[in-house]
Amino acid sequence: MKYFIDTHDKSKGSWPKQVTESEFVQLYSGFETACEEQGGADLGAHVNVAECKAYCFTKGPDAEAIRRAHEKLGFPFDSITEVRRVTGADLRPEDFKSK
Repeated sequence: MKYFIDTHDKSKGSWPKQVTESEFVQLYSGFETACEEQGGADLGAHVNVAECKAYCFTKGPDAEAIRRAHEKLGFPFDSITEVRRVTGADLRPEDFKSK
């Protein structure tokens, strides 16, 4: 499974319309199901509804699956970028990880 971050920004035309926070939550609530239907999962989003910006964190088989999940909701995006998750544990030397 791969990780992805996708971006949404009204100034770039990738925000569906002016929505309230409750309307955004309603729309976003369908995203988890849409991701699962594409073989992935919604892992959360960072959003500022007043500024019409969001950054979604997902996992899935490929970027195309994440694109299809957004299309199902009619929620445009600027970009979908595959990312690697890095934590303190990921930064440990290999010989330390094997102990």
